Amino acid sequence: EVEKPFILPEGWVWCRLGDLCSKIGSGSTPKGSNYSARGIPFFRSQNVHDNGLAYDDIKFISPEVHEQMKGTVVIAGDLLLNITGGSLGRCALVPVDFSEGNVSQHVCIIRSILISKEFMHKVVLSPLFQKVSVESTTGAGREGLPKYNLEQFVVPIPPLTEQQAIVEIVDKLMVMIDELEKQVSERKEQAEMLMQSVLREAFAG
Repeated sequence: EVEKPFILPEGWVWCRLGDLCSKIGSGSTPKGSNYSARGIPFFRSQNVHDNGLAYDDIKFISPEVHEQMKGTVVIAGDLLLNITGGSLGRCALVPVDFSEGNVSQHVCIIRSILISKEFMHKVVLSPLFQKVSVESTTGAGREGLPKYNLEQFVVPIPPLTEQQAIVEIVDKLMVMIDELEKQVSERKEQAEMLMQSVLREAFAG
C-alpha cells in the first residue's frame, strides 16, 4: 500500500518512483589515470544543473573504460540527479539529441518509462521531492541519498495529457521568472550607475 501524503485530484494516482522506472542507480568513478583528453563525456555532480548539462570542466573517458562501465551509460531522456554533497537534489534532463556519456558515483540515473520524462523532471525539482531528498540523506561527513529511498519515493501521477499541460505551464512560468529576474538585475545596475553619477556630480562641486 502506497502512503498518500495528500488527497489528489480525480484521475491522479500515487506511485512509487521505483515502479515508474526501468533504472535507478548511480555510476562509479574511474581512477584518474583512466581520464582521457577526449572520448566519452563523463558527467560529475558539477556538470549537472537543473536547466541542463554543463560541459565546462567536463572529463572524458576512453571507449574501453566506457564499455567497462556499461551499467551506468547515460541515454537521451534520462534524469541525472546529484545524490551527495552541497548540490544534492540538482537534476538535469538529458536532451533528445544526446549521443553518449557516463556518470560518477555522485550522480544517479533515473530512467522513467511509464510517464512523461519532462513531467518527471518537474517532479524531482518540486519542493516535495527536494524536501524528502534532504530528509533521506545518510552518512557521516558527506550526505548521500540511498537508492532504496529514491525507489520508495511516492510520486503524484496525473493522466498523460495533464502531465504535458503541467510541463507547459511550468516552463512558461519559468520563462516569466527569468525575465523578471533579468529586469530586476538591469534596474539595479541602472540605479547603481545613477548613484555613481550623482556622487561624481556632488564631489566635483
